[in-house]
Amino acid sequence: MVFQIKNKAEIFKIPNFGGIPNIYFADYLGTEQDIPSPITGSWFRIEKSPESTPPKYEYDEVGVVIEGEMTFKDETGQTATVKAGDTFFFPRGSTITFWTDSYGVAWKCGARLPSKL
Repeated sequence: MVFQIKNKAEIFKIPNFGGIPNIYFADYLGTEQDIPSPITGSWFRIEKSPESTPPKYEYDEVGVVIEGEMTFKDETGQTATVKAGDTFFFPRGSTITFWTDSYGVAWKCGARLPSKL
């Protein structure tokens, strides 16, 4: 298998996610076949708007904020604002609500196969 590369311009091609007007998400690099320990890298962009809550995480996920800032709140009420250069981890089984007062771009990796958007 050959390695995969995407350039920075790909962050501007992120499609809207699930009809939520301020959320953009796309899987771009990762495991291409069903194996025991898959991994997928994704771009995530959020624009200013009210809180949004995606489905419960069925996999572990780690990420780094590239630009801007994002605020996360988990199901226990714990809240944190992460900024460019900060990293984050969501354990499987989490329900994370997120929002921003400006915008944010993150690169994240999940222990799963790419989604078929």
